[in-house]
Amino acid sequence: MGNTLRALSAAMSVLLAVYPAVTASAATEYPSRPIRMIVPYAVGGTTDLVARQYAELLGRELKQSVVVENKPGASTNIGNRLVADADPDGYTLLYSTGQMTQTVTFGPFPAIDPTAALAPVSLILTSPQMIAGNPDQKFSSPEELIEAARAKPKGISIASAQLQLYVNVLGAQAGIELLHVPYKGGAPAVTDTIGGRTNLVMGQPPVLLPFIRNGALKPIAVLSKERIAALPEVRTFAESGVPALELVTWNGVFVPKGTPAAVIDRLSKATKAALDDPSLARLANDGLTIQSSTPEQLAELVASDVRSWKQLAKDNPDLAQVR
Repeated sequence: MGNTLRALSAAMSVLLAVYPAVTASAATEYPSRPIRMIVPYAVGGTTDLVARQYAELLGRELKQSVVVENKPGASTNIGNRLVADADPDGYTLLYSTGQMTQTVTFGPFPAIDPTAALAPVSLILTSPQMIAGNPDQKFSSPEELIEAARAKPKGISIASAQLQLYVNVLGAQAGIELLHVPYKGGAPAVTDTIGGRTNLVMGQPPVLLPFIRNGALKPIAVLSKERIAALPEVRTFAESGVPALELVTWNGVFVPKGTPAAVIDRLSKATKAALDDPSLARLANDGLTIQSSTPEQLAELVASDVRSWKQLAKDNPDLAQVR
């Protein structure tokens, strides 16, 4: 018995001595083959386009190919779960958005809990939602929109590409009722608003800005605490007496839980270097803010968002599920 224990003790000592060297070696060799990056959105959207630009820059930093695979569906759950279930070796990345923090509470279910199933690497960007309207609309500011909506509940229609939850949050926080008209994509939502079939459209700046700049849409409000550089003259709801209203989405990179810390560190540092590339500066003109982070900072952002959505659901039981 004593000999067996001594043998086991000796074996454990060897393993403990060797493990750091093995881990360091793996980090030094990583990546030794192409990396795939899952994007849980369809090809051609804002998230996909930025993800592909990031993948190219990341691949340059890592001296290895980063191949984008689009896996849309179930409010990002299909792609998110694919990565959560992948081998935690650093060769499957997830480029996703803050929508993952909403589905935990609002569905569709079953949804993964990103705080338990994924390991953060870095934030990539932040982007507020904004509202624009058909130029024939009489209101041109958040205050005027609130006044008109309160005078005529559900009399003002707002189009969006699967932003029912955001529209409901806007209504709950501002004390108004808008008639939401859902669309499968941003393009038809914009087209119908330009054509006068809907009064307003909600979307991210890259989707709406081209039409605002050519006069086909007029900007109404930005759903963030501060104005955006791309449209400095457009007011926020926070300036209009709704300080709690902030609907800002973000993009971030994740790996499966259990991925070695050294690999995450390598990816995080490579991401920071990639985001410093001057080619990304033009995204500010599209209303996007490029912003890297440490893994710990992204972890706190995810956890904070999950808590906030849960509290919002508790305070507003009638909020609809994410669709």
